[in-house]
Amino acid sequence: MTADCQPLACRNTALTAANRQALAAHLARLEDTLTAGDRLAPYVRHRLEEQHHATAAFLTRHAPEPAE
Repeated sequence: MTADCQPLACRNTALTAANRQALAAHLARLEDTLTAGDRLAPYVRHRLEEQHHATAAFLTRHAPEPAE
Protein backbone atom coordinates (compact mmCIF):
# COMPACT_ATOMS: atom_id res chain seq x y z
CA MET A 1 0.00 0.00 0.00
CA THR A 2 1.60 3.29 -1.07
CA ALA A 3 0.06 5.21 1.82
CA ASP A 4 2.35 3.21 4.11
CA CYS A 5 5.41 3.79 1.92
CA GLN A 6 8.47 4.96 3.86
CA PRO A 7 11.26 5.26 1.28
CA LEU A 8 13.87 6.40 3.81
CA ALA A 9 13.36 3.18 5.78
CA CYS A 10 12.84 0.77 2.86
CA ARG A 11 15.46 -1.74 1.81
CA ASN A 12 14.01 -1.82 -1.70
CA THR A 13 14.25 1.89 -2.45
CA ALA A 14 15.56 2.62 -5.93
CA LEU A 15 17.79 5.66 -5.69
CA THR A 16 18.40 7.32 -9.05
CA ALA A 17 20.50 10.41 -9.58
CA ALA A 18 17.27 12.44 -9.82
CA ASN A 19 15.99 10.95 -6.54
CA ARG A 20 19.28 11.78 -4.83
CA GLN A 21 19.19 15.35 -6.17
CA ALA A 22 15.59 15.80 -4.98
CA LEU A 23 16.47 14.50 -1.51
CA ALA A 24 19.52 16.78 -1.34
CA ALA A 25 17.33 19.76 -2.31
CA HIS A 26 14.78 18.75 0.34
CA LEU A 27 17.59 18.53 2.91
CA ALA A 28 18.74 22.05 1.98
CA ARG A 29 15.18 23.38 2.39
CA LEU A 30 14.96 21.72 5.81
CA GLU A 31 18.26 23.35 6.79
CA ASP A 32 16.98 26.76 5.68
CA THR A 33 13.77 26.32 7.64
CA LEU A 34 15.59 25.15 10.76
CA THR A 35 17.98 28.11 10.54
CA ALA A 36 14.98 30.36 11.14
CA GLY A 37 13.73 27.86 13.72
CA ASP A 38 13.23 30.34 16.53
CA ARG A 39 9.89 31.16 14.89
CA LEU A 40 8.77 27.52 14.78
CA ALA A 41 6.58 25.86 17.37
CA PRO A 42 8.66 23.40 19.44
CA TYR A 43 6.84 20.32 18.11
CA VAL A 44 7.19 21.46 14.49
CA ARG A 45 10.89 22.17 15.00
CA HIS A 46 11.36 18.73 16.57
CA ARG A 47 9.62 16.96 13.67
CA LEU A 48 11.66 18.92 11.10
CA GLU A 49 14.87 18.04 12.97
CA GLU A 50 13.87 14.35 12.90
CA GLN A 51 13.17 14.58 9.17
CA HIS A 52 16.49 16.35 8.60
CA HIS A 53 18.38 13.69 10.53
CA ALA A 54 16.64 10.81 8.70
CA THR A 55 17.20 12.35 5.26
CA ALA A 56 20.86 13.17 5.95
CA ALA A 57 21.49 9.65 7.30
CA PHE A 58 19.79 8.09 4.27
CA LEU A 59 21.90 10.12 1.84
CA THR A 60 25.05 9.21 3.77
CA ARG A 61 24.18 5.49 3.77
CA HIS A 62 23.43 5.57 0.05
CA ALA A 63 26.32 7.69 -1.17
CA PRO A 64 27.32 6.80 -4.72
CA GLU A 65 30.30 4.52 -5.13
CA PRO A 66 33.39 6.42 -6.31
CA ALA A 67 34.24 5.74 -9.95
CA GLU A 68 37.54 4.00 -10.49
